[in-house]
Amino acid sequence: MLSGNEKHLNLRAFTNSQKHTLYEGQKGICNQCEESFNTDQMEADHITPWSEGGKTELENGQVLCRECNRRKSNH
Repeated sequence: MLSGNEKHLNLRAFTNSQKHTLYEGQKGICNQCEESFNTDQMEADHITPWSEGGKTELENGQVLCRECNRRKSNH
């Protein structure tokens, strides 16, 4: 079922490689609380939400600590 809609062709989750690149670029600092975390305590997140057409690419990614990412998801 190919609709031609790019959103359906895009993978929603960031790869481990993308997460690592984002983590290194932010030097292990959460973009919300600005605290330092180990990579296993961080989650890759879309800046423009995937549900709103945000692409799963580095330019639209950031890493947040689990707590901040959960808090963001609740809004």
